[in-house]
Amino acid sequence: MNPETNPTGKNPTTNDLNTQPPPADRPRLPSVLVRPDAEPWTHPVNGQALLDELERLVQRFVIVPGPALQALALWIVHTYAFQLREVSAYLGIESPEKRCGKTTLLILLSELVHRPAVASNISSPAFFRLIEETRPTLFIDEADNLLRGNDELRGILNSGYTRNSAFVVRVARPGLSLPLSFGQPASNPPQSSGSMLARFSSWCPKAMAAIGHLPETLADRCILIHMQRKTPAEHCERLRNLDPANLRRQCARFVLDRAERIASARPSIPPELNDRAADIWEPLLALADLAGGAWPAKARQAAIELSASAQQISPIASLLIDIMLLFRGEDGARIFSRDLVGNLNHMEDRPWMDSDQRHKLTEKLLANQLRPYGIQPASLRIGKTVAKGYLRADFSEAFRRYIPRAEVEAMIAQNAEAESLPPEPNTEGTSSASPRSLPSATSPNVS
Repeated sequence: MNPETNPTGKNPTTNDLNTQPPPADRPRLPSVLVRPDAEPWTHPVNGQALLDELERLVQRFVIVPGPALQALALWIVHTYAFQLREVSAYLGIESPEKRCGKTTLLILLSELVHRPAVASNISSPAFFRLIEETRPTLFIDEADNLLRGNDELRGILNSGYTRNSAFVVRVARPGLSLPLSFGQPASNPPQSSGSMLARFSSWCPKAMAAIGHLPETLADRCILIHMQRKTPAEHCERLRNLDPANLRRQCARFVLDRAERIASARPSIPPELNDRAADIWEPLLALADLAGGAWPAKARQAAIELSASAQQISPIASLLIDIMLLFRGEDGARIFSRDLVGNLNHMEDRPWMDSDQRHKLTEKLLANQLRPYGIQPASLRIGKTVAKGYLRADFSEAFRRYIPRAEVEAMIAQNAEAESLPPEPNTEGTSSASPRSLPSATSPNVS
Protein backbone atom coordinates (compact mmCIF):
# COMPACT_ATOMS: atom_id res chain seq x y z
CA MET A 1 0.00 0.00 0.00
CA ASN A 2 1.34 3.43 -0.90
CA PRO A 3 2.12 5.17 2.36
CA GLU A 4 0.65 8.52 1.40
CA THR A 5 -2.27 7.68 -0.90
CA ASN A 6 -5.32 5.47 -0.97
CA PRO A 7 -5.17 3.69 -4.35
CA THR A 8 -8.75 2.39 -4.12
CA GLY A 9 -10.16 5.90 -4.25
CA LYS A 10 -12.67 4.95 -1.59
CA ASN A 11 -13.05 6.54 1.79
CA PRO A 12 -10.93 4.27 4.05
CA THR A 13 -12.36 2.56 7.09
CA THR A 14 -10.77 1.00 10.12
CA ASN A 15 -11.92 -2.41 8.89
CA ASP A 16 -9.16 -2.11 6.26
CA LEU A 17 -6.66 -2.46 9.11
CA ASN A 18 -7.57 -6.13 9.47
CA THR A 19 -8.58 -5.48 13.05
CA GLN A 20 -10.82 -8.56 12.96
CA PRO A 21 -13.88 -7.10 14.69
CA PRO A 22 -16.04 -9.62 16.55
CA PRO A 23 -18.36 -11.63 14.27
CA ALA A 24 -21.91 -10.35 14.01
CA ASP A 25 -23.30 -13.46 15.68
CA ARG A 26 -21.08 -13.09 18.75
CA PRO A 27 -22.47 -11.17 21.75
CA ARG A 28 -20.91 -7.74 22.15
CA LEU A 29 -20.59 -5.59 25.25
CA PRO A 30 -21.74 -2.24 23.88
CA SER A 31 -22.09 -0.72 27.32
CA VAL A 32 -18.36 -1.16 27.91
CA LEU A 33 -17.13 0.65 24.82
CA VAL A 34 -17.49 4.40 25.06
CA ARG A 35 -17.84 5.16 21.38
CA PRO A 36 -17.73 3.63 17.88
CA ASP A 37 -14.50 3.35 15.91
CA ALA A 38 -13.16 6.61 14.51
CA GLU A 39 -13.70 7.20 10.79
CA PRO A 40 -10.24 7.72 9.29
CA TRP A 41 -9.27 11.24 8.20
CA THR A 42 -10.10 11.98 4.58
CA HIS A 43 -6.55 13.11 3.65
CA PRO A 44 -3.08 11.60 4.18
CA VAL A 45 -1.65 12.50 7.58
CA ASN A 46 1.83 13.82 8.32
CA GLY A 47 3.13 11.57 11.09
CA GLN A 48 5.55 14.07 12.60
CA ALA A 49 2.84 16.75 12.84
CA LEU A 50 0.41 14.24 14.36
CA LEU A 51 2.80 13.15 17.11
CA ASP A 52 3.80 16.76 17.80
CA GLU A 53 0.14 17.68 18.26
CA LEU A 54 -0.51 14.71 20.54
CA GLU A 55 2.52 15.65 22.63
CA ARG A 56 1.29 19.24 22.98
CA LEU A 57 -2.22 18.07 23.82
CA VAL A 58 -1.09 15.81 26.67
CA GLN A 59 1.07 18.62 28.05
CA ARG A 60 -1.96 20.91 28.19
CA PHE A 61 -3.87 18.70 30.60
CA VAL A 62 -1.42 16.80 32.83
CA ILE A 63 2.01 17.25 34.39
CA VAL A 64 4.29 14.38 33.40
CA PRO A 65 8.07 14.07 32.93
CA GLY A 66 9.39 15.15 29.52
CA PRO A 67 10.18 11.67 28.12
CA ALA A 68 6.71 10.50 29.15
CA LEU A 69 5.14 12.98 26.72
CA GLN A 70 6.82 11.24 23.79
CA ALA A 71 5.91 7.80 25.11
CA LEU A 72 2.26 8.77 25.56
CA ALA A 73 1.98 10.28 22.07
CA LEU A 74 3.44 7.14 20.49
CA TRP A 75 1.33 4.82 22.65
CA ILE A 76 -1.87 6.59 21.58
CA VAL A 77 -1.08 5.89 17.92
CA HIS A 78 0.01 2.34 18.82
CA THR A 79 -3.50 1.52 20.06
CA TYR A 80 -4.71 1.88 16.46
CA ALA A 81 -1.92 -0.36 15.16
CA PHE A 82 -1.32 -2.98 17.85
CA GLN A 83 -2.82 -5.85 15.85
CA LEU A 84 -0.16 -5.30 13.21
CA ARG A 85 2.61 -6.17 15.68
CA GLU A 86 3.54 -9.12 17.92
CA VAL A 87 3.84 -7.09 21.14
CA SER A 88 1.34 -4.65 22.60
CA ALA A 89 2.88 -2.10 24.93
CA TYR A 90 1.52 -1.59 28.44
CA LEU A 91 1.48 1.71 30.28
CA GLY A 92 2.03 1.67 34.03
CA ILE A 93 1.12 4.94 35.74
CA GLU A 94 2.32 5.23 39.34
CA SER A 95 2.16 7.94 41.98
CA PRO A 96 3.17 8.10 45.65
CA GLU A 97 -0.32 9.14 46.75
CA LYS A 98 -3.71 10.31 45.49
CA ARG A 99 -4.40 13.58 43.62
CA CYS A 100 -1.34 13.27 41.39
CA GLY A 101 -3.27 13.22 38.11
CA LYS A 102 -3.42 9.48 37.35
CA THR A 103 -7.15 9.37 36.73
CA THR A 104 -7.04 12.59 34.74
CA LEU A 105 -4.38 11.07 32.50
CA LEU A 106 -6.43 7.90 32.01
CA ILE A 107 -9.50 9.93 31.06
CA LEU A 108 -7.44 11.99 28.63
CA LEU A 109 -5.99 8.88 27.02
CA SER A 110 -9.41 7.22 26.81
CA GLU A 111 -10.58 10.14 24.67
CA LEU A 112 -7.75 9.65 22.19
CA VAL A 113 -7.13 5.91 21.82
CA HIS A 114 -8.77 3.22 19.69
CA ARG A 115 -11.75 1.42 21.28
CA PRO A 116 -11.32 2.49 24.92
CA ALA A 117 -12.81 0.29 27.62
CA VAL A 118 -12.64 0.96 31.35
CA ALA A 119 -12.32 -1.97 33.75
CA SER A 120 -11.69 -0.72 37.28
CA ASN A 121 -13.72 -3.50 38.91
CA ILE A 122 -13.83 -6.66 36.83
CA SER A 123 -13.68 -10.41 37.36
CA SER A 124 -11.16 -12.56 35.54
CA PRO A 125 -13.79 -14.24 33.26
CA ALA A 126 -15.29 -10.88 32.34
CA PHE A 127 -11.79 -9.56 31.72
CA PHE A 128 -10.83 -12.00 28.99
CA ARG A 129 -14.34 -12.08 27.47
CA LEU A 130 -14.22 -8.30 27.19
CA ILE A 131 -10.89 -8.46 25.36
CA GLU A 132 -11.92 -11.37 23.13
CA GLU A 133 -15.16 -9.77 22.05
CA THR A 134 -14.14 -6.14 21.62
CA ARG A 135 -10.34 -5.97 21.03
CA PRO A 136 -10.22 -2.77 23.12
CA THR A 137 -7.65 -0.49 24.63
CA LEU A 138 -8.13 -1.42 28.27
CA PHE A 139 -7.87 1.04 31.17
CA ILE A 140 -7.54 -0.16 34.76
CA ASP A 141 -7.70 2.54 37.42
CA GLU A 142 -6.83 1.76 41.04
CA ALA A 143 -4.92 -1.32 39.90
CA ASP A 144 -3.34 -1.53 43.35
CA ASN A 145 -6.76 -2.43 44.77
CA LEU A 146 -7.95 -4.58 41.87
CA LEU A 147 -4.84 -6.77 41.75
CA ARG A 148 -4.32 -7.19 45.49
CA GLY A 149 -4.76 -10.89 46.19
CA ASN A 150 -6.03 -11.54 42.65
CA ASP A 151 -3.35 -13.89 41.38
CA GLU A 152 -5.48 -15.14 38.47
CA LEU A 153 -6.02 -11.69 37.00
CA ARG A 154 -2.38 -10.75 37.61
CA GLY A 155 -1.29 -13.88 35.71
CA ILE A 156 -3.53 -13.00 32.77
CA LEU A 157 -2.07 -9.50 32.65
CA ASN A 158 1.49 -10.84 32.83
CA SER A 159 0.92 -13.03 29.77
CA GLY A 160 -1.14 -10.55 27.79
CA TYR A 161 1.46 -8.32 26.15
CA THR A 162 2.69 -10.77 23.47
CA ARG A 163 0.34 -12.12 20.82
CA ASN A 164 1.56 -15.73 21.03
CA SER A 165 1.12 -16.10 24.79
CA ALA A 166 -1.85 -13.81 25.41
CA PHE A 167 -4.68 -16.26 25.85
CA VAL A 168 -6.42 -18.31 28.49
CA VAL A 169 -8.01 -21.74 28.06
CA ARG A 170 -11.30 -22.48 29.78
CA VAL A 171 -13.92 -25.20 29.75
CA ALA A 172 -17.20 -23.97 28.25
CA ARG A 173 -20.58 -25.44 27.41
CA PRO A 174 -21.56 -26.01 23.77
CA GLY A 175 -24.05 -23.49 22.53
CA LEU A 176 -22.19 -20.54 24.03
CA SER A 177 -20.02 -18.27 21.93
CA LEU A 178 -16.71 -20.16 21.85
CA PRO A 179 -14.07 -17.87 20.35
CA LEU A 180 -11.00 -19.48 18.86
CA SER A 181 -12.27 -22.89 19.98
CA PHE A 182 -9.96 -25.80 19.52
CA GLY A 183 -12.97 -27.36 17.81
CA GLN A 184 -12.80 -30.71 19.59
CA PRO A 185 -14.72 -31.88 22.65
CA ALA A 186 -12.72 -32.13 25.84
CA SER A 187 -11.30 -35.57 26.57
CA ASN A 188 -14.06 -37.79 28.00
CA PRO A 189 -16.47 -34.88 28.56
CA PRO A 190 -19.18 -35.47 31.14
CA GLN A 191 -22.35 -36.69 29.43
CA SER A 192 -24.41 -34.14 31.29
CA SER A 193 -22.45 -31.10 30.18
CA GLY A 194 -20.73 -31.98 26.91
CA SER A 195 -18.03 -29.42 27.75
CA MET A 196 -15.47 -28.14 25.27
CA LEU A 197 -12.15 -26.37 25.53
CA ALA A 198 -12.18 -22.78 24.34
CA ARG A 199 -9.36 -20.27 24.02
CA PHE A 200 -9.91 -16.61 24.84
CA SER A 201 -7.55 -13.80 23.90
CA SER A 202 -6.16 -11.47 26.56
CA TRP A 203 -4.08 -9.45 24.08
CA CYS A 204 -4.63 -5.72 23.75
CA PRO A 205 -3.01 -2.42 24.80
CA LYS A 206 -3.52 -1.72 28.48
CA ALA A 207 -2.95 1.26 30.75
CA MET A 208 -2.93 0.69 34.50
CA ALA A 209 -2.77 3.28 37.26
CA ALA A 210 -1.83 2.61 40.87
CA ILE A 211 -0.91 4.40 44.06
CA GLY A 212 2.50 3.10 45.03
CA HIS A 213 4.01 0.45 42.80
CA LEU A 214 2.48 -2.07 40.44
CA PRO A 215 3.44 -5.71 41.13
CA GLU A 216 7.05 -6.24 40.12
CA THR A 217 6.37 -8.81 37.39
CA LEU A 218 3.70 -6.56 35.86
CA ALA A 219 5.75 -3.37 36.12
CA ASP A 220 8.53 -5.14 34.24
CA ARG A 221 6.14 -5.40 31.27
CA CYS A 222 5.17 -1.71 31.34
CA ILE A 223 6.43 1.63 30.18
CA LEU A 224 6.40 3.18 33.64
CA ILE A 225 5.37 6.80 34.14
CA HIS A 226 5.85 8.26 37.62
CA MET A 227 3.49 11.12 38.42
CA GLN A 228 3.76 13.72 41.18
CA ARG A 229 1.27 16.19 42.58
CA LYS A 230 1.52 19.49 40.73
CA THR A 231 2.76 22.59 42.50
CA PRO A 232 0.78 25.85 42.80
CA ALA A 233 2.98 27.27 40.04
CA GLU A 234 2.02 24.51 37.59
CA HIS A 235 -1.21 24.94 35.67
CA CYS A 236 -3.22 22.56 33.49
CA GLU A 237 -6.35 23.04 31.45
CA ARG A 238 -9.58 21.32 32.43
CA LEU A 239 -10.61 18.32 30.42
CA ARG A 240 -13.84 20.00 29.37
CA ASN A 241 -11.72 21.97 26.88
CA LEU A 242 -10.68 18.73 25.14
CA ASP A 243 -11.88 18.16 21.57
CA PRO A 244 -10.08 15.03 20.32
CA ALA A 245 -12.33 13.84 17.47
CA ASN A 246 -10.06 15.03 14.64
CA LEU A 247 -6.95 13.58 16.29
CA ARG A 248 -8.63 10.18 16.60
CA ARG A 249 -9.46 10.25 12.91
CA GLN A 250 -5.92 11.29 12.01
CA CYS A 251 -4.45 8.45 14.09
CA ALA A 252 -6.66 5.96 12.28
CA ARG A 253 -5.63 7.33 8.87
CA PHE A 254 -1.92 7.43 9.71
CA VAL A 255 -1.99 3.74 10.63
CA LEU A 256 -4.23 2.77 7.72
CA ASP A 257 -1.89 4.28 5.12
CA ARG A 258 1.18 2.63 6.66
CA ALA A 259 -0.24 -0.70 7.77
CA GLU A 260 2.11 -2.87 5.72
CA ARG A 261 5.20 -0.96 6.80
CA ILE A 262 4.14 -0.97 10.45
CA ALA A 263 3.70 -4.74 10.33
CA SER A 264 7.09 -5.38 8.72
CA ALA A 265 9.17 -2.71 10.51
CA ARG A 266 12.27 -3.83 12.39
CA PRO A 267 13.46 -0.66 14.13
CA SER A 268 16.91 -0.37 15.63
CA ILE A 269 16.88 -0.80 19.41
CA PRO A 270 19.10 1.28 21.73
CA PRO A 271 21.68 -1.02 23.31
CA GLU A 272 20.90 0.47 26.73
CA LEU A 273 17.53 -1.35 26.80
CA ASN A 274 17.30 -4.82 28.27
CA ASP A 275 15.46 -7.55 26.35
CA ARG A 276 12.07 -6.91 27.96
CA ALA A 277 12.27 -3.14 27.46
CA ALA A 278 13.35 -3.71 23.84
CA ASP A 279 10.25 -5.83 23.22
CA ILE A 280 7.95 -3.24 24.78
CA TRP A 281 9.42 -0.27 22.96
CA GLU A 282 9.85 -1.88 19.53
CA PRO A 283 6.28 -1.17 18.26
CA LEU A 284 6.54 2.45 19.42
CA LEU A 285 9.95 2.93 17.79
CA ALA A 286 8.53 1.55 14.54
CA LEU A 287 5.88 4.28 14.56
CA ALA A 288 8.45 6.95 15.40
CA ASP A 289 10.62 5.89 12.44
CA LEU A 290 7.65 6.07 10.08
CA ALA A 291 6.67 9.50 11.41
CA GLY A 292 10.18 10.80 10.72
CA GLY A 293 11.55 14.22 11.58
CA ALA A 294 12.89 14.42 15.12
CA TRP A 295 10.75 11.52 16.35
CA PRO A 296 13.15 8.60 15.77
CA ALA A 297 15.74 10.28 18.02
CA LYS A 298 13.17 11.57 20.53
CA ALA A 299 11.55 8.16 20.89
CA ARG A 300 14.84 6.37 21.52
CA GLN A 301 15.93 8.94 24.08
CA ALA A 302 12.58 8.61 25.84
CA ALA A 303 12.96 4.82 25.84
CA ILE A 304 16.41 5.04 27.41
CA GLU A 305 15.39 7.54 30.08
CA LEU A 306 12.10 5.91 31.08
CA SER A 307 13.63 2.43 31.13
CA ALA A 308 16.52 3.63 33.29
CA SER A 309 14.20 5.35 35.76
CA ALA A 310 12.03 2.23 35.97
CA GLN A 311 14.87 -0.11 36.82
CA GLN A 312 14.97 -0.95 40.50
CA ILE A 313 18.03 -2.86 41.50
CA SER A 314 17.11 -6.35 42.67
CA PRO A 315 18.16 -7.66 46.09
CA ILE A 316 20.57 -10.20 44.61
CA ALA A 317 22.11 -7.57 42.34
CA SER A 318 22.70 -5.27 45.31
CA LEU A 319 24.26 -8.15 47.27
CA LEU A 320 26.56 -9.02 44.37
CA ILE A 321 27.59 -5.38 43.99
CA ASP A 322 28.54 -5.20 47.65
CA ILE A 323 30.49 -8.46 47.40
CA MET A 324 32.26 -7.21 44.30
CA LEU A 325 33.33 -4.10 46.18
CA LEU A 326 34.64 -6.20 49.05
CA PHE A 327 36.89 -8.37 46.91
CA ARG A 328 39.93 -6.28 47.61
CA GLY A 329 42.82 -6.26 49.99
CA GLU A 330 46.14 -7.97 50.06
CA ASP A 331 44.66 -10.82 48.02
CA GLY A 332 41.73 -9.63 45.88
CA ALA A 333 41.16 -13.12 44.46
CA ARG A 334 39.75 -14.67 47.63
CA ILE A 335 38.06 -13.80 50.89
CA PHE A 336 37.08 -15.75 53.98
CA SER A 337 33.36 -16.21 54.63
CA ARG A 338 33.66 -14.68 58.11
CA ASP A 339 35.32 -11.54 56.71
CA LEU A 340 32.80 -11.22 53.92
CA VAL A 341 29.87 -11.58 56.30
CA GLY A 342 31.45 -9.19 58.79
CA ASN A 343 31.87 -6.45 56.18
CA LEU A 344 28.38 -6.98 54.80
CA ASN A 345 26.88 -6.69 58.28
CA HIS A 346 28.53 -3.27 58.70
CA MET A 347 26.51 -1.91 55.77
CA GLU A 348 23.16 -0.22 56.26
CA ASP A 349 19.87 0.01 54.31
CA ARG A 350 20.86 -2.23 51.44
CA PRO A 351 18.11 -3.80 49.24
CA TRP A 352 19.27 -7.34 50.02
CA MET A 353 18.76 -6.89 53.74
CA ASP A 354 15.66 -8.41 55.28
CA SER A 355 14.08 -6.04 57.77
CA ASP A 356 14.02 -8.85 60.33
CA GLN A 357 17.62 -9.85 59.71
CA ARG A 358 19.52 -6.59 59.45
CA HIS A 359 23.05 -6.92 60.79
CA LYS A 360 22.36 -10.61 61.36
CA LEU A 361 23.67 -12.13 58.15
CA THR A 362 25.45 -15.39 58.86
CA GLU A 363 27.78 -17.51 56.80
CA LYS A 364 25.00 -20.07 56.33
CA LEU A 365 22.44 -17.50 55.20
CA LEU A 366 24.92 -16.02 52.75
CA ALA A 367 25.72 -19.46 51.34
CA ASN A 368 21.99 -20.16 50.89
CA GLN A 369 21.51 -16.90 48.98
CA LEU A 370 24.43 -17.56 46.66
CA ARG A 371 23.84 -21.27 46.03
CA PRO A 372 21.17 -20.78 43.26
CA TYR A 373 23.78 -18.85 41.27
CA GLY A 374 26.31 -21.68 41.37
CA ILE A 375 28.48 -20.08 44.07
CA GLN A 376 29.52 -22.14 47.08
CA PRO A 377 32.11 -21.65 49.81
CA ALA A 378 35.15 -23.91 49.95
CA SER A 379 38.17 -24.39 52.18
CA LEU A 380 40.94 -22.07 51.08
CA ARG A 381 44.17 -20.60 52.36
CA ILE A 382 45.03 -16.93 52.81
CA GLY A 383 48.49 -16.46 54.23
CA LYS A 384 48.93 -19.12 56.91
CA THR A 385 45.22 -19.41 57.69
CA VAL A 386 42.85 -22.02 56.24
CA ALA A 387 39.08 -21.49 56.52
CA LYS A 388 35.87 -21.49 54.50
CA GLY A 389 35.72 -18.73 51.94
CA TYR A 390 35.01 -17.66 48.37
CA LEU A 391 37.06 -17.19 45.22
CA ARG A 392 36.41 -14.11 43.12
CA ALA A 393 36.57 -16.28 40.01
CA ASP A 394 33.48 -18.16 41.20
CA PHE A 395 31.51 -14.89 41.10
CA SER A 396 32.56 -13.86 37.59
CA GLU A 397 29.47 -15.18 35.79
CA ALA A 398 27.09 -13.85 38.43
CA PHE A 399 28.76 -10.42 38.34
CA ARG A 400 28.48 -10.37 34.56
CA ARG A 401 24.87 -11.54 34.34
CA TYR A 402 23.14 -9.98 37.35
CA ILE A 403 24.83 -6.63 38.02
CA PRO A 404 23.60 -3.87 35.68
CA ARG A 405 26.60 -2.11 34.21
CA ALA A 406 24.89 1.22 34.82
CA GLU A 407 25.02 0.50 38.56
CA VAL A 408 28.76 -0.11 38.46
CA GLU A 409 29.41 3.01 36.39
CA ALA A 410 27.25 5.11 38.73
CA MET A 411 29.12 3.90 41.80
CA ILE A 412 32.48 4.54 40.16
CA ALA A 413 31.42 8.07 39.22
CA GLN A 414 30.07 8.81 42.69
CA ASN A 415 33.21 7.55 44.41
CA ALA A 416 35.81 8.75 41.94
CA GLU A 417 37.03 11.46 44.29
CA ALA A 418 36.20 9.78 47.60
CA GLU A 419 39.04 8.80 49.84
CA SER A 420 39.46 5.08 50.24
CA LEU A 421 39.36 3.76 53.76
CA PRO A 422 42.70 2.25 54.80
CA PRO A 423 42.70 -1.53 55.17
CA GLU A 424 42.34 -2.85 58.68
CA PRO A 425 45.45 -4.42 60.25
CA ASN A 426 45.86 -7.98 59.03
CA THR A 427 47.17 -9.65 62.17
CA GLU A 428 46.16 -13.23 61.39
CA GLY A 429 46.91 -13.42 57.68
CA THR A 430 43.23 -13.06 56.81
CA SER A 431 41.93 -10.88 54.06
CA SER A 432 40.36 -7.54 54.83
CA ALA A 433 38.23 -5.39 52.60
CA SER A 434 36.86 -1.91 52.79
CA PRO A 435 33.16 -1.46 52.00
CA ARG A 436 34.07 1.63 50.01
CA SER A 437 36.68 -0.05 47.81
CA LEU A 438 35.79 0.06 44.14
CA PRO A 439 36.85 -2.22 41.31
CA SER A 440 38.50 -0.89 38.22
CA ALA A 441 36.08 0.23 35.55
CA THR A 442 38.00 -1.88 33.07
CA SER A 443 37.75 -5.06 35.09
CA PRO A 444 36.85 -7.92 32.72
CA ASN A 445 34.43 -9.32 35.26
CA VAL A 446 32.24 -6.21 35.21
CA SER A 447 29.97 -6.02 32.21
